[in-house]
Amino acid sequence: MRNLSIFLFLYFATGCHSESEEVSAVYKSYQFDPKVIEKLPMYDSLASAILEKISFFQQHINENDSYHAYKYMPSSDQDDVFKKLPQEIAPRIDLYFTQLGKDFIFGFDVFKDSTIKIYIRSSPSEKSQIDIEENISYYPVRSNIRRRESPVKDTILNDHWQYWIRFNKPRLF
Repeated sequence: MRNLSIFLFLYFATGCHSESEEVSAVYKSYQFDPKVIEKLPMYDSLASAILEKISFFQQHINENDSYHAYKYMPSSDQDDVFKKLPQEIAPRIDLYFTQLGKDFIFGFDVFKDSTIKIYIRSSPSEKSQIDIEENISYYPVRSNIRRRESPVKDTILNDHWQYWIRFNKPRLF
């Protein structure tokens, strides 16, 4: 029994180490997409459209939800996200979804402090079994932008925008 315990410990320790190396290799080699950065004016316009209706979004944040955000993802199959906006808001915001295209936006979150997280894309790495999630966040106050730590890579684009990428190794369970 003791040998089995030692074997399991070494097996999991080795697996975690190689998993960490795999994530680290993808992290180091992955580049920020210059096309996302080029579209910053359009993301800025989307943020302005959202902020014009901030009271709508904030009143629909569920305080019992630990994430504390209004989550909008029109093509999601998740139960905890909004898939449609009211008619008085939808045309302007959905216009930016159309203009940006499915490769540059699939949803956004609005938080109580007016921070906005825009989901750009989520895809598997071409070279390994790592999931890559690209996001861009708008911060109304620059001092709220925080540098992120590995396995998240970030770059601050200006006083309000941060482009960040999370690298995840999918789990079996």
